[in-house]
Amino acid sequence: MTDFDQRFLKVVNNDYLLSNAFGMQHGRSPYTSAFYTWQGASAVFFSSCLTPFHRHNAIQLILDTQQEFRFRTKNSEWKTFRSLIIKENVIHQLDTNNSVQLIIYLDTATEIARLIRSEYLCESEVYAPQVNIFHFANSNQLQQALLRADPSLVEALMYRVLTYLSRKIGLIPSDPRVVRVEQAIAATPPTEISMKALAGEVCLSESRLRALFRHFTGIPLYRYILWNKIRFATNRIMAGDSVNDAAMEGGFTDSSHYHKMMVQVFGMAPSQFLKANLLNDFIVCERVK
Repeated sequence: MTDFDQRFLKVVNNDYLLSNAFGMQHGRSPYTSAFYTWQGASAVFFSSCLTPFHRHNAIQLILDTQQEFRFRTKNSEWKTFRSLIIKENVIHQLDTNNSVQLIIYLDTATEIARLIRSEYLCESEVYAPQVNIFHFANSNQLQQALLRADPSLVEALMYRVLTYLSRKIGLIPSDPRVVRVEQAIAATPPTEISMKALAGEVCLSESRLRALFRHFTGIPLYRYILWNKIRFATNRIMAGDSVNDAAMEGGFTDSSHYHKMMVQVFGMAPSQFLKANLLNDFIVCERVK
């Protein structure tokens, strides 16, 4: 995501959501639902906006919930789509076209992102899969996901979309050692996490642990730890800490380091939470299954 996207991370009242979701006219622009983030993935419902040209650090999936949206890259003309996959760092522009889109962002370090890139984006910057969001959710389920700030609803929808597109996600069983490492990371203050301690927790060498963790999660262990540090620091901001204090508690060297990593992963700066007063609209979730 870019800084541009973050400016629109806001939740509006249910009457507006209902009118927007069913194509009625409204006077507020633009609109997004709560912004959800898991380990390696993020999602948001987005509408009522013509974006400037911008780009994302992540692979982006767009699925329209009503009709069609318009899209173009810097080197192409406007075209209409019902769904689209966009390669990371492709400069593009989105016109929501009086409709509502579910937008999913995938960290390029994850296995699911690599699978989707290799399947659909080897020879092109974008790909339009022949899918409809109602393949994955009925109208009632989709309405609930739009109206309720409930991570489980959005996660279930996102998981079905990614499962369909990758055809491989979820096929590798878990490993109890990986589960123990994930639990240890979640329970340990970020300032005390070390690769050596995690390897000792499951009686493995550090290199073997890194290989095992990536095999069973599709995410490099260092990346998983980074996500956890960002989540921890973001939670501290949401609890009222200053950006600098949150950065230090999150295990970053300073607020600049936290800022750099936050922008790299999410495309937004920590200070923008405070500036826009959007803390309640950023929902940090457990790792997607």
